[in-house]
Amino acid sequence: MKSRGFKRRLSVGFAVFGALIGIKVVEYFFGTRIHSGAWPYLVVLAFAGAWLILSYFMHIGQLGESGSKDHDNG
Repeated sequence: MKSRGFKRRLSVGFAVFGALIGIKVVEYFFGTRIHSGAWPYLVVLAFAGAWLILSYFMHIGQLGESGSKDHDNG
């Protein structure tokens, strides 16, 4: 049963990674093709990418949890 949880976390990680790649492609498009007025879109995309990184890869939501159990290693 632990392998099912691992596979789910791995698939979520790959989905988030794919979303980050998509965000970066859109940021590149806005940065290179649209010269005037693109900064609000770039800021929103930067915050979205930062939120994904903080939430899914840096586990910022687990900072306030009490207890010493490591969530990744059981």
